[in-house]
Amino acid sequence: MKIGLYIEHGVGNGVGGAELMMAHLASEWSRTHDVHLIHHRPPLTRERIEQFSPDDFNRVTFRYVPRESEIESSGNPIHRYQQARDWQRNVSEGYDLFVNCTHWLPCFCHARKGVLLVLFPFYVRPEQTPEIQQLPLWKRLRHRTYYEWEWQRRLATYQRRCAISEFSGEWTRRRWMLESEIVYPPVDVEAVTAAKEPLILSVGRFSTMAHTKKQLEMMSAFRELTCDLPDWTYASVGGLNTRSENHDYFERVRTAGSGYPAVVEANVDRARVKHLLGRGRIFWHATGLGEDPDRPELSEHFVIATVEAMAAGCVPVVINRGGQSDIVCHGKTGFLWNTTDELQRYTRQLASDTELWERMSCAARARAATFSRPRFVKRMTEVCLT
Repeated sequence: MKIGLYIEHGVGNGVGGAELMMAHLASEWSRTHDVHLIHHRPPLTRERIEQFSPDDFNRVTFRYVPRESEIESSGNPIHRYQQARDWQRNVSEGYDLFVNCTHWLPCFCHARKGVLLVLFPFYVRPEQTPEIQQLPLWKRLRHRTYYEWEWQRRLATYQRRCAISEFSGEWTRRRWMLESEIVYPPVDVEAVTAAKEPLILSVGRFSTMAHTKKQLEMMSAFRELTCDLPDWTYASVGGLNTRSENHDYFERVRTAGSGYPAVVEANVDRARVKHLLGRGRIFWHATGLGEDPDRPELSEHFVIATVEAMAAGCVPVVINRGGQSDIVCHGKTGFLWNTTDELQRYTRQLASDTELWERMSCAARARAATFSRPRFVKRMTEVCLT
């Protein structure tokens, strides 16, 4: 079978969870099928992916396709539909199976079978935007009628529709009026075994853009905890790119931790992260803190770092936003918090009650196993190939 796995989103040379998810699927399926990993980013080469993944990509074809111009508006709905139908035709045409992994407006699928895998529905349909409401009534009706029809035609070319979490699925229902099956992303749940220490850990890029990881707020919360937890250390690690504003933010976090038992490190390698997770007792995550709940894109859609921490026996104390509730069973495998006061209270509770921590750590490991890479491949195979 000829299979196209399409990574529609993204710019630059970054390799994140979506790229690794599709690359892993490509590696596994290429054992028995002719698999192409399709993308619009020249730097996303086999060599680039291999820097982040242990998978074998020798049988995978990496296919770069230039991104075509957006569809031009046309007063003639027939012409507009033809343009939309042909837009990015070369991406999916000729495949027996085409899997579109996207945040955005899905292109028409020209393969024999199409599967839509929604990371998060960033694209807001035109009839839901404030600008449309300001148009004259007749234009609103024409616009809504045509685009609703085109939207339904696009979706009809995908026989199965999936989302990567219940959170993403709920917003796909709200924004795209689309019911979807849940297929959780693959997580490397093979953890390093190490002696546990009084260490709180957070993992996430240092960035001021998109959904920020809130390291400064977590550092502030830790500073307030040091009187109650004098023997504990907080480690904040993550990626850092070349943007000056992100370097400024990193320095602010490091300065805030100066004089406290805190470690702030950027661009540490995978082995170092795994070692810290193996030593850590508690894992913090705060993306979405203080953000408008009507802007769900500012929360995590699925949190691979939380699962990796749980696999290593770190008990998660994470914000009750986004995809965290898909992963953490509150009071059993960790704690979900809504305020920094709750974050601190649950942390004190775990730090002072060894029996509670041990019970939750064991439950967290068991829960993390349900998000393993083999389970992801099995689930995608059921959805796509049966």
